[in-house]
Amino acid sequence: MPEQKVGRETVLDAALGLLRERGETALSARTVAERAGCSVQPIYSLFGDMGELVRQLYGHARAWVAAYNREHVDDGRNAFEANGLSHLRLARTERHLFQFLYLSPHMEATSFAEVYESVAINGVQQCIEELGHLSPAAARALYLHMIVYTHGMAAMLVAGAQFSDEELGERLNEAFTGLLTLVR
Repeated sequence: MPEQKVGRETVLDAALGLLRERGETALSARTVAERAGCSVQPIYSLFGDMGELVRQLYGHARAWVAAYNREHVDDGRNAFEANGLSHLRLARTERHLFQFLYLSPHMEATSFAEVYESVAINGVQQCIEELGHLSPAAARALYLHMIVYTHGMAAMLVAGAQFSDEELGERLNEAFTGLLTLVR
């Protein structure tokens, strides 16, 4: 077999670009190949079929979001606030990507524990422990509640809600205060 001139990363980057701009329905071997600057042959030889490309794209997109979150780690008063704001910003500015990652069957979550393990960011639980003077177990419970709550607001943003940053911040603060009493 001849050596591939187009690599896996090039194809995944091309697919990610299409996904971010136009959504998952824009993904086809032809459109990805055009974006990657190749024929469809490398896509099939690298991934076997479009289903496998999309499965690998999910992990590639998750890595992109992890880098995005690292870039925005200082956007809040602390790691916990920055994490919530980053999720909301992603929903507002990267609707197609957000939908692909968190509002589609690709997430394959079967429990809230899996959701937590999938999306929790290092250092945030410790930040919650310090902010709320909580045990690790209570901080984890609060973090999971806030993930679910924040994700609900993010889903509304993806659907077109036009909440102001101030209103989103107020809701997050009220939820944190209320949930803090629940987990203590």
